[in-house]
Amino acid sequence: MDITCKNCNKPFNANPLEIASANVNFSLGRKHIFYCDHCKAENPLSKEEFNAIKEGKTTAAPTASGGVKPAAAPQAVAAAPAPKPAAAAPQPAIRPDVRPPAAAPAPNPLLRPAAAPDTEKPAASQPKEGTVNVRSLRVRKDHNTSAEIVAGLSYGDKVKIISTWTDGKNTWAEIAPGQWAAIEHNGEKMIEVA
Repeated sequence: MDITCKNCNKPFNANPLEIASANVNFSLGRKHIFYCDHCKAENPLSKEEFNAIKEGKTTAAPTASGGVKPAAAPQAVAAAPAPKPAAAAPQPAIRPDVRPPAAAPAPNPLLRPAAAPDTEKPAASQPKEGTVNVRSLRVRKDHNTSAEIVAGLSYGDKVKIISTWTDGKNTWAEIAPGQWAAIEHNGEKMIEVA
């Protein structure tokens, strides 16, 4: 709060302790004396004069007649804008029933990545049916013509095909565990798959 000295006409700032002391004096109905920081002159103020200065209606000290000089027109002073505090990032509300996701550990470049666990099992293939298309067909222990013969099929026999194997030229059907019959061999269709 600036008060203009009645002796040197220079404004001086009343410190908070003086303002508190002045409020005590005013509550008791007394005037308060403010001392100029520049010339150390006494500047007695009444409660009304003090309130007028505090409300910005005047910054003058009492005149010799006991009145208060009106405040001088304020001069524009360019002030640097106050720096704005950095806005803190909004914090999400913490709910006790919801846990945040755990951060995944960083991979170690020196270790070989582990194989991903199978999360999906392949759908079990449904066995297909086939009909023998030749007069006789040998059933072998493996899917090649040099494997041991374990059974035989005749024209029109129905077979269930569990799985198939091909080398790009010949195709074989597994009709039971350890039992293979040619579906197509050397370009001839042996079993018609339904």
